[in-house]
Amino acid sequence: MFCEYISFVSKLEKMSEDIVQIIGGLNNKAGLKQHIYRTTLNVFEELKRCAKEIAEKLTPEVIKKDKSQEVQFFEKSEFEFHLKFSGDTIAYIMHTNVFAFPPEHEVSKKEYVIETPERGYCGMIMAYNFLSDSIKYQRLSDVGYLLARLFTNAEGHFYVDGQRQLDFLFKDFEKNEIGEEAIVKIIEQTMLYALDFDLYVPPMEAMGDMTLQQKNYVNNPAGFATGKRLGFKSE
Repeated sequence: MFCEYISFVSKLEKMSEDIVQIIGGLNNKAGLKQHIYRTTLNVFEELKRCAKEIAEKLTPEVIKKDKSQEVQFFEKSEFEFHLKFSGDTIAYIMHTNVFAFPPEHEVSKKEYVIETPERGYCGMIMAYNFLSDSIKYQRLSDVGYLLARLFTNAEGHFYVDGQRQLDFLFKDFEKNEIGEEAIVKIIEQTMLYALDFDLYVPPMEAMGDMTLQQKNYVNNPAGFATGKRLGFKSE
């Protein structure tokens, strides 16, 4: 065993400086990314818990007028859950990779990140708005719209970009620390935007001519592509 150790040390001594730096870099960055992954997964679990509580809290209030308006929570997998309400479904999805912001991004320019670049590495959770019928009928060509992206780093600090208020509420990466209050606010804002994001009638030219095959799709809910802004430029 001692001889093997001596041989290992001898090999290290023969390694180039570049190889030693590569090994150190791999070990340090791999450890950092694993920590960020676990932090993001914990945030996602808290997001699930809060979303489920919101659904349970809202349902008794909305079914007083219409029993079909139940707010439903569905856990699809370890990395995805849905909130279904009023013809809309928001799919919350955790990406399993860790990301860095490009140098020109505002996060990379913050003093908080400049002094410790590792703080700029983040996990990402996304919120997409789908029509509930798109999921129900498995209309695979239907489009979901990105409402928000939540980024969180190893220290539990977070940053959000998204639609409307979500594009300016949580921009102070240095001061924003993820917690229940922020998570509930993010869920509420994605729901409010989805409720106000109407299904528009597509322009005539977007529907155009129809083949017999397409006509048959119209009579088959699974085959007729639909989206809230299908045929229009995105907002």
